[in-house]
Amino acid sequence: MNCLFLFKSKKSEPRNQQKDRRKTQNSAPELRNKSETPSFNLQRPRSFPSQPSIRDLYAEREQSLRVFTYEELNEATCGFSRRLKIGQGGFGNVYKGKIPTTGDSDPPLVVAIKKLNPQGLQGHKQWLAEVQFLGVVNHQNVVKLLGYCSEDGENGMERLLVYEYMSNRSLEEHLFTRGARTLPWKQRLEIMLGAAEGLAYLHEVKVIYRDFKSSNVLLNDEFCPKLSDFGLARKKK
Repeated sequence: MNCLFLFKSKKSEPRNQQKDRRKTQNSAPELRNKSETPSFNLQRPRSFPSQPSIRDLYAEREQSLRVFTYEELNEATCGFSRRLKIGQGGFGNVYKGKIPTTGDSDPPLVVAIKKLNPQGLQGHKQWLAEVQFLGVVNHQNVVKLLGYCSEDGENGMERLLVYEYMSNRSLEEHLFTRGARTLPWKQRLEIMLGAAEGLAYLHEVKVIYRDFKSSNVLLNDEFCPKLSDFGLARKKK
């Protein structure tokens, strides 16, 4: 009887009070003090100085590229010898060459020369894109275009591009070639950061790269990464 008495003596809450209590339970708790908000102390993203647009860069560097003759580049590669071939792509082959410098006592400049397929229309589009973008951009993580050649040949229009030579080839070769030296993780991270800085620079000058992959990340003597192959690049509208 006492149990029944205690059960009956318990007063039920009015319906409006029950609804208020349910809303309070379902709603998120409010912070009493704004200082209680958790702070993760995240580092702010690195900001880059504003860069001139591609159109502005044209006005500054349109005369900076050297125009080579086909004969000069033919001699630089010993007639485009197979033993000097260092790369091959869908648009043509890449050769290692030596260009004489202006000083008589200075050693010749080692370069990479891309010879595009003279009969390929797509190769001509790539050649134009490379000259358009690489001819004006300037960043430590973007490969430097030194000059170009465009002449009529026996088999059609000869289109060639001359780049700075990257002695350690591409990142792809170091990652996927058997027997290649394993890159330390610290060095891999530095390569990743350098490639990211190159992409950030291109975004600043409103260039869409569109072909980011390990085979297009080239490495110089000090394993500094440089983005290459701008045949698919486009100007951001």
